[in-house]
Amino acid sequence: MADSDELTTFGELGLSPWLERNLLNLGIKRPTRVQEECIPAILAGRDILAAAQTGSGKTAAFALPIIQQLQTNPYGVFAVCLTPTRELALQITEQFNVFCLGTSLKCRTILGGEDMKSQAQTISTRPHIICATPGRLTEHFVFDNALTNCFKKVSFLVLDEADRLLDPCFDSEIRIILSKLPSRRQTLLFSATMTRSIAAMKDMSLRNVFHLDLKNSEPVENCRQRYCFVPTNMKEAYLAHILSYFLKHDLGSIIVFSNSIKTCELLHRTHDYLGIRNTALHSLKRQKERYESLEKFRSRRVPVLFATDVASRGIDISSVDVVINFDTPGSVPDYIHRIGRTARAALTGETVTLVTQYDVERFLAIEKAIDRRMERFGVNEKDVMSDLTRIISATRTVRLQMAQDFDTKLAGRKRSRR
Repeated sequence: MADSDELTTFGELGLSPWLERNLLNLGIKRPTRVQEECIPAILAGRDILAAAQTGSGKTAAFALPIIQQLQTNPYGVFAVCLTPTRELALQITEQFNVFCLGTSLKCRTILGGEDMKSQAQTISTRPHIICATPGRLTEHFVFDNALTNCFKKVSFLVLDEADRLLDPCFDSEIRIILSKLPSRRQTLLFSATMTRSIAAMKDMSLRNVFHLDLKNSEPVENCRQRYCFVPTNMKEAYLAHILSYFLKHDLGSIIVFSNSIKTCELLHRTHDYLGIRNTALHSLKRQKERYESLEKFRSRRVPVLFATDVASRGIDISSVDVVINFDTPGSVPDYIHRIGRTARAALTGETVTLVTQYDVERFLAIEKAIDRRMERFGVNEKDVMSDLTRIISATRTVRLQMAQDFDTKLAGRKRSRR
C-alpha cells in the first residue's frame, strides 16, 4: 500500500486505463511507495537510482512505465533488463508477461545453462523486452557481433539488484554490454540497498537522475533477529539442533544460507542422510534442477532450502518463516538481502546467524550498520553434545561421497572460469 495519507491510483501516476485494468485483475489496486515515486519520473524520461526494501514492488516500478512507453514504439528490442541471477531474470520475465496480458508485447529470457543457438534465434526475432544475466548476454555479443543490430532501438536499460551488478566480478561484462547499447537511453538502477558502488553512479553517465533512497537499508521491524555463538568445529551439530527446534514448532519454511557452493551441497546431502527433507539451490546446479528445487520449497513439499546467495536476491517465495545464516554473511548488504527473504509483506519472521570465534568482527559490523543489538538464541549444549557423534559421522560420510563426484565437478567449474 502507498505510504502517503492520500490513496493514489496507478492512473493518477500516468498509466493507461488498460494497464490499470490489468493490475486490478491481478488484485493490485494501489501503488507502493517506490512505485508512486518512480513511475512518474520514468514516464517523464528521467534516469533512476533507487533503493527500496525487498518485497516493496521494485519490479513493477520499472516494468509498468516501460510497458506504457512501449505502446508508442512497439518495434524491436525496446528494453534490456540485467539481473545477477537466473532465477531473478525468470521471475522478472514472468511479471512483464503478466502485466502485458492482452497485448502483443513479448518478453524473453536469455540465461546461462541453455542452448546458445536457440537463444540467438530468439534474439534475432527482436522481442520487445529481454531479461538477461550479464554473462550470457555478453557471450552472444562476443561470439555473434551481428546480433548487436537487434539492440539499436533499445530505449531502456534496467539494472535490477544493481549493487550486485556493479561489483567488480561483473565489471567487464557490464562494460561490453554498455558498449553495444545506444548511449541515448534511459538507465534505471534498482536495489534493496544503497551501496557505495550505486551511489557513485550519480556521477557516471546518468542524465536527469531521479534519486530515491527509502532508507530501507536495515531489516524490517517484524523480523526477529538472533545469533548463536558456536565453536567452528561444531557448526553442523548446532545447525541440526536449531533446525530441529524450528521444525518442532511448525515453522516449516526455512532457508539456510552458506557462503560457498561446497558448504551448501555438504549441508544438503548431510541432512538428507539424517532424514530431514530438504533441497538445495546453488549455481552449480543446472537450470532445470534449480527450478525444481525452488518449486519443491515454494509448494512446501520440503521444509528446508539450503542455498548460497543466489537465493538471497529477488527470488519469489511469498512466505518464509525462518532464515538461518550457517555462515556469517561477508557484508552488511548480503545480510540484509538474506534476511529479506522472511518477514515480507507485513508477515513476521525469524533469523538466526551462527557466529564462530572467527566471525565476531563481521558480526559486530552488521550490528553497527543496522543499529541493533541482536538477541542471543539459547541452545541447550547438552542436547547438542548428545547428538554430536551422529552428526559428525553423517558429515564425514557425505564428505567422502562428495570427494568422488561433486568435488571434481566443482573443480572443473573453477578451471573453466579462469
